[in-house]
Amino acid sequence: MASESDDADTVEFEDPGVDDVNPEEFDHLPSTDIETELHVHFGMAGSFPLRLVDMFFTDDGLHIAEYSYITPMFGLGFKKHKREAGAMQQVYDVHGIDEVLLQADTVYWLNYAAIDRVLLHRGGFMGRPKLTVYPADESRSHAIRLHEDDDADDLAASLREVAEDRSFDVVVERGSGFDPRENVERFFS
Repeated sequence: MASESDDADTVEFEDPGVDDVNPEEFDHLPSTDIETELHVHFGMAGSFPLRLVDMFFTDDGLHIAEYSYITPMFGLGFKKHKREAGAMQQVYDVHGIDEVLLQADTVYWLNYAAIDRVLLHRGGFMGRPKLTVYPADESRSHAIRLHEDDDADDLAASLREVAEDRSFDVVVERGSGFDPRENVERFFS
């Protein structure tokens, strides 16, 4: 809502907040009707700058949405990553996957037949859990570190459920999944 003050050049806006938004108000907008089966929220990819990533395992394939660039000093130091991830979660909660894919800086889509395996490293003392998607044609893999406080066992079970009737495997391993050679190859591919 906007209200004009006595000064004609000033317009004040009130932020309704996500709780005050009725999603039914947007039912008339076009939709892809993509059904999300699993949403992996608040991952980070890359080295410098980092990119925030959400992965959507849907009825038509895997959508990987990169949506914000984070630098270690100003991004992480001032918790920009948490604000940006929270804002994108609100976009998803109100508008669904269509709007997330529109607002993302980069979107990768993989048909499930093009995925060889999804590897989940549980993380541990020296690192957060890591989720890596390996394409069947051995092209560029997609890896993210998970920053949401989700249980690795629950995520593994959800991934296996998504893969149940599909051609890719889900592999779960202990450790942080740090592999310098693979990281360099991914960086230059």
